[in-house]
Formats: sequence, C-alpha cells, structure tokens
Amino acid sequence: MSIVVSWDMNGVVFAVLSSIFWGFNGILLRKGFESSNVISGTFTVVSVTYTLLFLLALPKISYVVFDPLKISMLAVAGVVSYAVGRMFTYSSVASIGSSRAFSGTSTRILFSAILGVVFLGEEIELRVALGTALIVLGLYTFSTEGISLRGLIFSVVGGLSYGIAALFIKMGMLGDPVISTFIAASFGFAALFALTYAMKGIRFERNLYLIISGISLAIGNLCYYIALSTAPIVIVVPLSNLYPLVTTFLSFLLIKRLEMVRLRTFIGSALTVFGSIAIAS
Repeated sequence: MSIVVSWDMNGVVFAVLSSIFWGFNGILLRKGFESSNVISGTFTVVSVTYTLLFLLALPKISYVVFDPLKISMLAVAGVVSYAVGRMFTYSSVASIGSSRAFSGTSTRILFSAILGVVFLGEEIELRVALGTALIVLGLYTFSTEGISLRGLIFSVVGGLSYGIAALFIKMGMLGDPVISTFIAASFGFAALFALTYAMKGIRFERNLYLIISGISLAIGNLCYYIALSTAPIVIVVPLSNLYPLVTTFLSFLLIKRLEMVRLRTFIGSALTVFGSIAIAS
C-alpha cells in the first residue's frame, strides 16, 4: 500500500524544517561570536550563505527571463536584508543572546503587515491588532529581564529590515524563487562587502560555528522558499516563524553557559511568536 503525500503536507514539512535550521543558526551564531567580532562574523556567515545560493542558482540562471524593474526591487530587498538586517540582528545576538534577539526579529511579520496596509492597500484586521498586542507584551517581558535595551532595539530594527525586504521581494519575485533569492543575496553581499570594508572588518573567520551557521541559514532559506512554492502562504509563514522558540529551546539545552534562559525568556519568546502567527494566519 503506497502513501501519497500531498503538496500541502510537503509545504508543512519544509516550513517546519526552515524553522529548525534557522533555530540552529541562532545558537551557532552565539557560539561563533564567543571568539569572533560581529563585523567579520557577519561577513563570514553571509559569505557562506551566498556561496551556497550561487551554486544552487547557477544551473537555473539561463532559463529565467529578467525584468529590470523586478531586479531593482530584489536589489533593495537584498541590501536591506543582508547588509542592514543581518548586521543589526547579529549585533543583537552578541549583546542579548540568540533566543531574545531572534524573538525580536519575529516582528518582521508585524512590519510586513503594516507595510502591506500602507503601500499595497491591504486591509488591517482584528488579528493584526491582537498579534501586535502580543508582540509588544513579549518584548516588554524581555525588557524586564535586565538585558541591554539597545540590543533589544537592534533586534526589532532587524525585524523591520526583514519586513521591508519581504515587501520588495513580493513585488520583485521572478519565475524561480531560488534565482530571486540569489539575486537579492548578490546585491546584499556586495553591500555588506562594502560596509565591512569601510569598517575595516572584511575578514573571513575560520570559525567552524560561523561556517556551519551560514550553511544552516542557507538551507533554512531554501526550505522556506520550497515551502512557499508547495503550500499556501497562510500555512508556511506561521510555521516558519516558530524559529525563535526553536532557538530558545536549543539555547536552554545546549548553551546554558553562554545564555541564561529563564521561564520569563520562554514566555517572552512565546508571546512574540504567537503574536506574529496571529498576524500571519
């Protein structure tokens, strides 16, 4: 007796996988930054991710019809996401820990919803208001832990960057999501290269944790786009946004020495995640 798996089920599996790989990315970053600075560490992670995306996109690139306007949209998305978003997020990881930083970046869905209302004419609904309240409560819970307020703000700025990038990716998506991701990453990597060069931090770290983190990020991104191509966005986005809970749980299990994860940390993470899920559903 054969078992037939629906496309939606494949989408669910890949969406969950993206959360798991992004979650591992968080704790690997925390370990990597123990012996590396944020600037060169960010450059290392993005370099590895970009290299893998290049290898995946290379066989397909000749089959895609390129639209200059869409390319420009993807370029903006790449710069905002890889250069600005990663730098703020990874600075936050080094400051307040991966569990709190990644929970802060889950505000990307809130910002995407707000930007969709402002620029795409989408309607705001009760679920957005409810989700916003939960996210704000979750961030407030983190602020009562005595952590760096600056680090928490940096994580939210990272979330804002990813929210802006999502808007431009939505408008600039080409026929193949892998090619679209690669094009955005190309412009983002170029911008990050220039930024790290200006900050005298352009150095590839021979740090195993950061290298594996870059691989984990690339695989997570790939799983996310596969999920989007096989299942409705209302299924994929909430499941993929479970990564802060994965990071918090793994931090509690694997890096207790580096990151103090308390009950309050789990509560704050759960509130921000469920708030973002409420908005995306």
